[in-house]
Amino acid sequence: MKIAAFIAVLAGMGIMGLLFFLRPETSLQENRALTKFPAYSPESLWDGSYFSGIDTWYADTYPLRETMISAQKRLESHYGWRGVQLISGGNVVADAVPTAAPEPEAGAGPEDTAAPDAAPTPVPTHVPTPAPTPAAAPSGTVHALGEFNGSIYITGNAAYGTYYFSQSGADQYIATMNQVYQNIGGKVNMYVMNVPQSSAVMLDRDVIADMGCSVESDAIDYIAAGLDPGIGNIKVYDNLLRHNAEYIYFRTDHHWTQLGAYYAYQVFCQLKGWEPHALDQFRMREFGAGSYLGSYYRTANQSPQLAADPDTVQAWYPMCVNADDPNARDMHMVQQDGSEYDWRIINDMYDYPDSEWYCVFSAADQPFCSLHNPDIHDGSAILLVKDSYGNAFVPWLVDHYEYTYWVDFRYTNETVSHMVETYGVQDVIFESATFNATSGLVDGEFLSIGS
Repeated sequence: MKIAAFIAVLAGMGIMGLLFFLRPETSLQENRALTKFPAYSPESLWDGSYFSGIDTWYADTYPLRETMISAQKRLESHYGWRGVQLISGGNVVADAVPTAAPEPEAGAGPEDTAAPDAAPTPVPTHVPTPAPTPAAAPSGTVHALGEFNGSIYITGNAAYGTYYFSQSGADQYIATMNQVYQNIGGKVNMYVMNVPQSSAVMLDRDVIADMGCSVESDAIDYIAAGLDPGIGNIKVYDNLLRHNAEYIYFRTDHHWTQLGAYYAYQVFCQLKGWEPHALDQFRMREFGAGSYLGSYYRTANQSPQLAADPDTVQAWYPMCVNADDPNARDMHMVQQDGSEYDWRIINDMYDYPDSEWYCVFSAADQPFCSLHNPDIHDGSAILLVKDSYGNAFVPWLVDHYEYTYWVDFRYTNETVSHMVETYGVQDVIFESATFNATSGLVDGEFLSIGS
């Protein structure tokens, strides 16, 4: 009976594997396209890659694959406390973050040449200055230690990414931004904004030390100290820290929420001398309520701990768009293949997988996007050069300019000079997550865009 049952299970799984119409093309849990059936060629047949490709396709698109992966993760969740396990990223060695203005080292002092019988010079009694009482941590600060799942650190119901400072990467980024300022500073007002990860804003420094990571806020200060004084620095860290008890970062994704981006918008308004619009002036909707499991969830091997408390995407519509008309198209986008569409700056994503809810904002990562504000007629225009953190920031800008343009530096061929000449841009913001800025990977893109 055991043999018969075993053979029946194997036969059933074999039959399931032959049902081609049930094979998925994408993985919702891993947010990726699955392996395609390999194309035949005599060369691939001869070198064996054709049948190897079939093996990979069969395993990657098996109809029960994601169900079995989820079952495995649920089983592993009962193993108990596993300590700190760095499956990836564990061998990273971070550079020490230099202080922007190091204190001079104390020397040995001059040699004592006084005669032995000379009376010593009276030394006034030194009364030590009491050390200032450390400021209390904001109420949202997380003090509980967690553990790694893959390369993601999980404590409580939230996941956090690691950050490792690179001295050479940071210096290269500073030099790049200063060079871009020399290129375009006479044409536009240039701003820089470095966005910290949730770990830098939400976690106590003792928890960051337990992770073995660099202190990201120190890296942001180091960058700020090296920038040309003519560059406007949108220093968002302090304002985010003040509001860390609020829902400013997703628990299961590496991005900030639009509320987090709002507190960055407040800092930009302060630099511009504007009064920021209040939240209650905007229409807010919630998307994917209790169903959004983002990038950290996937990187943390679909952790059941994160799956138990999914995120919700809160989106505030700009005042200049019609939030009540589902057919309205208020922005324009150009995709990587050159196709162009009119789109919504806050777009209903219900026809997309739950893992895509962050794409609600600003048409996600596109080479070129624009929005015309029909309520302003002064010719004002801003360009945001961004990574994906900028998507949630754009909707806060569009009520202050007649024209808002944004490009993703990873995909665009646009340059600031072209946009200044063509569209009359006056303000340019270079936004980048700190881990991108100090990685040394974005400088070429920023230099080409900032020409």
